[in-house]
Amino acid sequence: MNLTIEAVPVHPRRGGRETAMENGTMRAWVLEEPGRLALRSIAIPEAKDDQLLVKIDRACICNGSDPGIYHGRPAYETPCVFGHEGSGRIVKAGKDAGDFCVGERVFWWFEMGSFAEYQAITPSRTAVFRLPESFGRDEAPVMELVMAACRALMRRPACEGRRRLLICGLGPSGLVLLQYARKLGYTHIAGWDLYPARRELALRLGADEVFDPRELTPEAIGRMEPADCTVLMYGDDKLPGDTALDLAMLATRPYGLVVSYGHPEHGARFSPYLFQSRNLTLVPPENDLAVIRKEGKQVVELAARGEINVTALISHRMSFDALGDVFRDLLEHPDVYGKVVYHWEEETL
Repeated sequence: MNLTIEAVPVHPRRGGRETAMENGTMRAWVLEEPGRLALRSIAIPEAKDDQLLVKIDRACICNGSDPGIYHGRPAYETPCVFGHEGSGRIVKAGKDAGDFCVGERVFWWFEMGSFAEYQAITPSRTAVFRLPESFGRDEAPVMELVMAACRALMRRPACEGRRRLLICGLGPSGLVLLQYARKLGYTHIAGWDLYPARRELALRLGADEVFDPRELTPEAIGRMEPADCTVLMYGDDKLPGDTALDLAMLATRPYGLVVSYGHPEHGARFSPYLFQSRNLTLVPPENDLAVIRKEGKQVVELAARGEINVTALISHRMSFDALGDVFRDLLEHPDVYGKVVYHWEEETL
């Protein structure tokens, strides 16, 4: 795998040295073109009347979509400031940016540009959430991932005929969803994942049973109690035989629900015959911002009370200066990493 990481000689601003706001520039990890990530000094974004300017305190890698964006997913033009999982404190609030105030701690779903010292956020086209002062600083940026994952089951609580859940992929998103699903009333939650550490953590966080999908055959799945609802949360399919999606459909009861959440960089293959013969319904996660803003308040409350365990998802904490090297290693060894949380050298909150 070819990866180009470049860094400029940027030093922490301490003591009597001028701040980023004073000199108008900030440090940022810029995706200059697909496959080329560099630490640069760039202008602090100007917050428009409908925007908030947030001083980034913490940010983290998105294990699911950042690799695809890095490799050139068409939806994102380069150059751009990389990263979208961030949190911080509002330092400027435009007059048309809603009822947010300078000084409030926030996170948001979804806007690119979090791997920087400052980010301009547009509340009208994203879902911005306030965080209580008691909420952990390292946990705060992970809330973007938490909100994203919970969208898979927003407006899909357990009900008659929908109580058994299968989560295919127990990375950070899947681990969040199993906790949220329990709060939504799902009575039996199973998970599939290739990596033993993720399966073990899923059991500690409340999964009823977990499986290595490489060990599942159509015959073995046929002997299992089927899921009423299956959520696809994995990245690229790494199974040697039947596709993961085909196996997941086999594990879902006829007329059941399949939610497509994950972002496989190379797409997903499945048998249309299998899908049609089982009369399955395939749907996306919730994308209506009004719904996410409303339902997301409960998600924040659950996390603040520890009923969604965010801390358990974090595997590494480190300086932003190390982001390039760690991102390279994550691409090569995804099984080693949960959420990687970054901070600038100086404390900002």
